[in-house]
Amino acid sequence: MIFAIPAFMMINSGVLGLIFAGLLLLAVILNAFTGVMASSLPAMFPTHIRYSALASAFNISVLIAGLTPTLAAWLVETTSNLYMPAYYLMVVAVIGLITGLFMKETANKPLKGATPAASDMEEAREILQEHHDNIEHKIEDIDEEIARLEAKRKNLVQQHPDINE
Repeated sequence: MIFAIPAFMMINSGVLGLIFAGLLLLAVILNAFTGVMASSLPAMFPTHIRYSALASAFNISVLIAGLTPTLAAWLVETTSNLYMPAYYLMVVAVIGLITGLFMKETANKPLKGATPAASDMEEAREILQEHHDNIEHKIEDIDEEIARLEAKRKNLVQQHPDINE
């Protein structure tokens, strides 16, 4: 967001060295973005849908981003302002900043839906206890759901006696 206008000032300077420096600045910023993308995107999706969700999200994003040159050219043409692509980058940077601030940190945590892994016996005991507690809770939830469905079935049978039990 901060370097968009200086980069475009260098690109629009007409001096070969400054043009190169402006493009290099934009390339370095792009590499900083794409460098973390490979590690942050998979952590956003549960294991059972990770590949399809990641592929869909990535391809939709590429499709939208593919419209950027056309949009930037249209903005420059309609406003006659060569800095419109810089302003566009700044708006997108604000959106990215807001998104980054609200992303949950996943470092040193298992991915959603992944098989738990432990580095030592103590951690393995903790994971086992946590899953044991969750299993008991899930069994209680299943028992409640079965009771609810049985009551619903009994009610339906009473309302419609012609249905065979």
